[in-house]
Amino acid sequence: MRFIYPQMPFVLLFFILYPGICAVAQHQSGYCHIPQSHIEGKTTVADPAEENYDIRYVKLNLNMTNASTVLSGDATTGALVVSASLPVYVFELDSAYNIDSVLIDGVSQPVTSAASLRSVSLAIALPGGSMFTAQVFYHGACTTGLGYFGINSVASGIAGQNVTYTMNEPYYASEWWPCKQSLHDKIDSSDVWITVPGNLKVGSNGLLDTVMVIDTGHVRYQWKERYPIDYYLISVAIYPYTEYAYYMHFTGSTDSMLIKNYVYDNTALVSYQPVLDNLAAMINYFSSLYGRYPFWKEKYGISQAPIGGGGMENETMTTIGSTDPVIMAHELGHQWFGDNVTCGTWSDITMNEGYASYTEDLYRDHFNSHADMISDMQSKQSSVEVWGPGTIYVTDTTSVSTLFSGTFTYNKGACVLHMLRHVIDNDSAFFAVYRAYQSAFSGGTGTILDFRNTLKSQLGATINGINIDSFYNQWYFEEGLPVYNINWNQRGNDVWMQITQNTSVPASVSLFNIPIDVQFQSGSGDTTIRVIIDSNAEFFHFTWANSGITQVVLDPDSWMVYQLDSITMDSTLNIRQTTRHALKIEPNPAATQWTVNGLMPGTDLQLTDLTAREVWRGNSGTSGQLVIPAQDLAAGLYILKAGNDAITGIYKLVKK
Repeated sequence: MRFIYPQMPFVLLFFILYPGICAVAQHQSGYCHIPQSHIEGKTTVADPAEENYDIRYVKLNLNMTNASTVLSGDATTGALVVSASLPVYVFELDSAYNIDSVLIDGVSQPVTSAASLRSVSLAIALPGGSMFTAQVFYHGACTTGLGYFGINSVASGIAGQNVTYTMNEPYYASEWWPCKQSLHDKIDSSDVWITVPGNLKVGSNGLLDTVMVIDTGHVRYQWKERYPIDYYLISVAIYPYTEYAYYMHFTGSTDSMLIKNYVYDNTALVSYQPVLDNLAAMINYFSSLYGRYPFWKEKYGISQAPIGGGGMENETMTTIGSTDPVIMAHELGHQWFGDNVTCGTWSDITMNEGYASYTEDLYRDHFNSHADMISDMQSKQSSVEVWGPGTIYVTDTTSVSTLFSGTFTYNKGACVLHMLRHVIDNDSAFFAVYRAYQSAFSGGTGTILDFRNTLKSQLGATINGINIDSFYNQWYFEEGLPVYNINWNQRGNDVWMQITQNTSVPASVSLFNIPIDVQFQSGSGDTTIRVIIDSNAEFFHFTWANSGITQVVLDPDSWMVYQLDSITMDSTLNIRQTTRHALKIEPNPAATQWTVNGLMPGTDLQLTDLTAREVWRGNSGTSGQLVIPAQDLAAGLYILKAGNDAITGIYKLVKK
């Protein structure tokens, strides 16, 4: 889901319900650090009895129009009993609807209601392991009045006609169909049959199987989805649309895929067509990063609706109100992150929105320019740096505005992925983790920690000197960001630098252990060094042939989220006031290898025995980490010399 929200200081109104404008809440002042043991979140299951069955199939067979939210028809659910027995079938359907009857395996059963919670008591309890079919006949009309969530019928602004469309995320599917709102219980397959007046078209999930003529005035659109789908991604959009469809081909393959779009009319098509035509290139490019588009045997497309500048990533057919290609990229990114692999809990919603938000920047970088990407990343980083405490991991899932926080769920989520990319420092490895995660959890759900564990299994628990568990804890589950002060001095070819790090929420994180780049600029050239910050005060010394530093720039390529208090030229700073930048060497003693962390870029390393005979030589290159092999060495004491741009250091290593 993508909201367009204005840049306002301190507070953003949750919804500004003027035509074409939708904004998400940013009530940041109430955020505080809550230990995970005290998290209380909304479960999307209205009653524990819903967990007694597992949904395998859903079919909606409804009569609808674009003029109102009035509907009638039936919904069929095929499910497996996963408890010892099922004496009561429980589901959700908004109280605005009247239930005409409920059939369990074709037999009418009594139903009772408590608001939106509906319970069907079975004459004979169904045994565990048995399949059953529940068919609910109902009619009525429901609307939240928000013109966004749930089921809506809103004027399109074209010829005075309404569009009827659904927006289920996170807890609003029950406003139009009888459902179980559980993220974990993905529906194996589904059919959406919608009967409408003959002048209308219906957009929905999967492939359009047929358009059946019902009578002289009505047709039925029969959509079939054969990929797993979460409850909140089943959708409809109804309007006298103009259809625009074509086929795309994947690079290096003869496979083709349908792109099928519904826009208001030919005038709208003129506006949309350039970006609709570019969907093929976008799908092809993101497939190269994330793995092939997961629903390629069906389709991708959009249904236009009056939802301002945002969109909703309904599986295989996004409901969207914008021609902005960046918004298109965001919603397309959701087909991997949100639809194929859905967030495991609503607390992990950044697994949908943070990844889709970073997809925007990957789009900008590839299709626009790197400068455009950097500009947008800086905007995201600035929004994170302005707001106060809060975590990406959502601790209050009862609040829709907190779930869809532009600052934390979207922007900080994207920024942390960008920082992780910087830590890995290898795009091939970075996107290989994406593909491994998509493959491992395809058709299911995944959490922040699931992605972390995939990362660790692919690249290791420590990457370029950064402990991945610590990185995830600090950036996803804790609060705040680093705050830097930098002092520097140059005399001839000698440069000294002191980096002091405080944090914006020290009670949560006292030190962020991250790599950060520092650029030294002069009239005769610039150089950038990468250092790993692993204490609150770090001292560095190196030699640089270019004299006359004109400026020192922190994070020149905008990788990181931080606050900068000052960068100061301090003529009193010199080598007598600094200490050597110590390396971390583990394990020591070692049996097979030593791992050296905290290296400056370009550091030469030499290992000798006690007779000064060289037994190994290496260079750190651009990495802060290097492995020294030990398995072929005799047991005993060795001397490691580390030097070049950094102060030369001598370390004693022991081979067991």
